[in-house]
Amino acid sequence: MLDVEMLTVGKELLIGRTVNTNAAWVGGRLARAGSMLSRVTTVDDDLDEISTSLREAIARRPDFIIVVGGLGPTPDDMTLKGLARGLGVPLKPNPTALRLVKEHYAERGLAGVEMTKARRKMAILPAGSDPVRNEAGTAPGVRLRAGRTVIFSLPGVPAEMRSIFRRTVEPELLAKLGSLHRKYVRLKLEGVLESALAPAIAKELREHPSAYIKSHPRGTREGVSRIELDVAVVGKVRDAVESEGEAIAADMAAWVRAAGGTVISSPSGARGRGA
Repeated sequence: MLDVEMLTVGKELLIGRTVNTNAAWVGGRLARAGSMLSRVTTVDDDLDEISTSLREAIARRPDFIIVVGGLGPTPDDMTLKGLARGLGVPLKPNPTALRLVKEHYAERGLAGVEMTKARRKMAILPAGSDPVRNEAGTAPGVRLRAGRTVIFSLPGVPAEMRSIFRRTVEPELLAKLGSLHRKYVRLKLEGVLESALAPAIAKELREHPSAYIKSHPRGTREGVSRIELDVAVVGKVRDAVESEGEAIAADMAAWVRAAGGTVISSPSGARGRGA
């Protein structure tokens, strides 16, 4: 499993103006690939906050740090300046990044648009970094390295972030992660309390320490509790992953039925209620 951290930048995330869907989306992509985010840190549009958070993340020596937000032309877009400060390198105009910005305008029929200071700002990058083409927007993404850690800085606009992530970030993550297989099962349960599941979950985690087993209460309907139970197993051998995931799900389903609950859906599609 990779050690991947995420640093999201923007006051709008901290004051409730914008929900951090970018972190949820990246976390989901990693989970489907067989890894997960180890940490998500959210900071204000503040140079000290950005640079300090970056240095703290680098000190933990993750494989990747994905920084999202603050690459635009406005004064509050100061992520790259914060990254440069955190890395102890200067900001420099990047000819390739400037070409990408100009190409973006040209592709949208704005080839003659004046390259103002604000527009050129999107092409001023930390020294030693490489710009990454943004197919969905103006500001290029950025790739740089700090020791063993690869850092990607992506725009905060979800469509732009996702585009760059799919085209550039994800392939590099997957190449380092290697070939993995994932078995995922979701059990929908009724008539059993989450506290009643706790001993069974603890037992399965002792026997399968690398598995992910998590209960999610979904309230009650006509006095009957409802729970969704997620089971995920990741490994290099497909058959072993499949059998382990199915065994855990079957054990949990049997526990629920024995406790008097109902398994609405299970790996076999069976429905039943224990005595």
